[in-house]
Amino acid sequence: MLAGVSAETVARYERGKRVSHDTDERIFGAVFKTVAKKNPEVMKQAAQPVLEAAEQWEKVLSLEPGSEAALGLEKQTGKSLAELKTHAEAAAGLLRNVANVAVSLLK
Repeated sequence: MLAGVSAETVARYERGKRVSHDTDERIFGAVFKTVAKKNPEVMKQAAQPVLEAAEQWEKVLSLEPGSEAALGLEKQTGKSLAELKTHAEAAAGLLRNVANVAVSLLK
């Protein structure tokens, strides 16, 4: 049994046959977690670009209104600093959560 799924259902999954969305998520999660535990360095390497992207968005959050960098970014994107900061906050949070999930699979 894998992830609380019968051997027959796992066999269907392996053959590419249709299984429910819930079953697909449970099997995929169990396999992914097993791979993560066997290859922790790969998971850390995969998380690194995500963390770097989060840091880039966090730099947007630290911009001061009217600063040269903020004005340049507004001109480049065509959006106000307030809009960019709203987007940056959401993106940085999402990216950090993704990286945290990847690292938590190693435990």
